[in-house]
Amino acid sequence: MTLWYLARAAGVVTMVMFTLSAVLGMVMPNVRRPERRFWLQYVHRSAAVTGLVLLTTHVVAVIADSYVAISPTVLVWPFGAGYRPFAMAVGVVALYSLVLASLVGASRGRLAASATFTKYWRKLHIAASVGWLLAIGHALLAGTDRSTPWMLAITIGCLTAVATAGVYRLNAAPKLTRAWRTQ
Repeated sequence: MTLWYLARAAGVVTMVMFTLSAVLGMVMPNVRRPERRFWLQYVHRSAAVTGLVLLTTHVVAVIADSYVAISPTVLVWPFGAGYRPFAMAVGVVALYSLVLASLVGASRGRLAASATFTKYWRKLHIAASVGWLLAIGHALLAGTDRSTPWMLAITIGCLTAVATAGVYRLNAAPKLTRAWRTQ
């Protein structure tokens, strides 16, 4: 039972951490003060890294748990899972998207001198949004607690937070200069 509880807790907190990272990522371009922007970016990245560590914990705990028939091959061929194959596929694609976004985000500072990389950075980093949305879908499809009131509240809270941040960013966007929008 310990692995099952660990997998559930890691999955839920992963979703919350990636939600925090997504919200901060959406509101950050509207922040003008450099010191505030620095701290928001620090928390944005810290939440993303914490989310990745917990995501790894979630995956390892699910695979190690003998109660559910999920093997490491699910990371390559999720439809072969013995437990909710479509939900596993959604989760695996979310995993790939979030890892891609993390790698792109981590390399942004190192490759900032490259005009080509800078031009495509935002398009590549959008994988984080896709991964986050797929992670929400995975939680709703695969989670054993998906229909409990507390899990629905957390999921709706995450969806509301990201939607609110998105509306805030869209409403504040016309005030930004082109240089701020391309970052």
